Parts: sequence; C-alpha cells; structure tokens
Amino acid sequence: MLLKYKQPYSFRQLLDHLQPRALPGVEKVDGDTYTRVTSCNGVPGICHVEDAADGLHLRIKTTSQNDDDLASDLKRLRFLFATDEDPSLAVAHLSRDPFIGQLIAQRPWVRVPRCWDPFETSIRIIIGQQISVKAATTISGRIAANYGTKVSTGCDLNLVFPSAEVLANTDLRDVGLTERRKTTIRTFARSVLEGSIDFETPKDLQDIERSWCDLPGIGPWTAQVAAMRVLGHNDAMPASDLGILRSVNNIVKQDLSSAELQNQSKVWSPFRSWAAQHLWQAPQVHRNSQ
Repeated sequence: MLLKYKQPYSFRQLLDHLQPRALPGVEKVDGDTYTRVTSCNGVPGICHVEDAADGLHLRIKTTSQNDDDLASDLKRLRFLFATDEDPSLAVAHLSRDPFIGQLIAQRPWVRVPRCWDPFETSIRIIIGQQISVKAATTISGRIAANYGTKVSTGCDLNLVFPSAEVLANTDLRDVGLTERRKTTIRTFARSVLEGSIDFETPKDLQDIERSWCDLPGIGPWTAQVAAMRVLGHNDAMPASDLGILRSVNNIVKQDLSSAELQNQSKVWSPFRSWAAQHLWQAPQVHRNSQ
C-alpha cells in the first residue's frame, strides 16, 4: 500500500530522528525501514514503512485486521511522518532569516517528526529531561519491558508500551529513574486519565505550557517539545535545549543564551517548531536532544 506525501520530502531525515529514539521491543529502524508494534482494540500487529523510491509515496505493509484498524494505523503514520504537512510556507518564511536562512534553503525537505502514540511519546519526553537521547531510550525501553504488554507478532518486536492506567499506579522500580521523576510520570499519567492533560482538543502554546507546567517536575522545555511532537504545534521553541543552542551558536558564530535565543526566535514565528527541527538536525552539529 502506498501513502502519498507532500514534496519536498526526505524519509531518511525522519528515520535519522527516529533511529536513536526507537524503543527496544516496540519499534526499530533497520536500514531504510521503520517497523513498530501496533495495537487496535487489543489486537496486536506489525507495521513496516519504507520509501517507495518514486519521489511521491511511502510504502506501507501492515497486518491490520480490518478497515477500521487500517484507517487508524494510516492516520498515526501520516502524523508521525508528517506526510500531509506542506513545508513550503515554513521554508519561504525561515529562509529569509539572516541567522538560519541558508540552512533552511539548503534543506527544504526537513519536517518536524510528530508521534505515533501521544502518551508513549509524552512519557519519553518527560524521561528525556536533562539526560541524553541514548539514556532516555534505555530507560523508556526498560519501562516498556517491565510494564508494557507482551504480545505475539511473529518478529522480534513484541511489546506494547504501558498505558496511562498502568503507569499511574506502578512504582517504576528498577528502571533507572529518580524518585522525583517517578512521581512526575505517575502524576502525568493520572492527569491524562482525569483529562487535565488532553491530547485531542487544540490549544495554543500558552495553554499547553500552563497545563503541563502545573504538574510537578515538568518545565517549559518539556511542554514545548511536547507541543511539537505530541500536539503537532508549528510554533514551539524549546529555547533552553542544549542541542538547539549549540547548533545556532555554531551557525551564527555567537554565544547566545537561552533567553537570547528565545527572543531571537520571535522572528521565526509562526514556524519556530520547524526552525528548531532544522537546528536539531543541522549537518556537522553534535546533538543530544529529544
């Protein structure tokens, strides 16, 4: 099955983002293919995604059992891989900027990777606060292995990430988290169950940051990254991110602080999420960010 994307598009760019973040047992990037466990109404499956190499489509192979499951899988894939998003407006706006314009113009295919499952990615982002991508992937993988649902899929991927109901009531023992971070995850999961954290209703950035930062152990960086990845917001800017700061300072040959970057980023609005992704994945810049 083919899934059309808007051009210009680079599947490789999305894979490069996903590969170091892939949760063991849940998903993987193997060469030019992304594979993950799916679950619709408790029925597990497997979904494979690769470039169709025709400049127009991704090729999807899925074990979906019926039309409703297939429609759900395709909706999630379109969001995760941003296939329906048109980068032309962001490129036109950002390429005029004297700070990062050349970077944007050289890589107009860069998209903002979103997510497959909002709760799963939110937990990953919370875990990723102030630690490396590699460490966050390791800890998230332990949570999946210890508290997720083991399923039979016929391949080496056999885990469904634990639900909010599970993580709201677990001790998260032996996964490598501090007590404070455990409390944050349990509180966040309960907030999802209670509806104070809502993945469905569109909200502006101020509302997102307010509702997320009201929870203990969550700050603006987490809220901004979640706005980008989980809620599909185009104008988020996690200005305190060390990877973004390192990248922009390398490009402009300055030493901007997070406050100065936040101020500078105002001219990138309403496409600051796109600017952030360009900076995270800028060539020849070491990144250690979510």
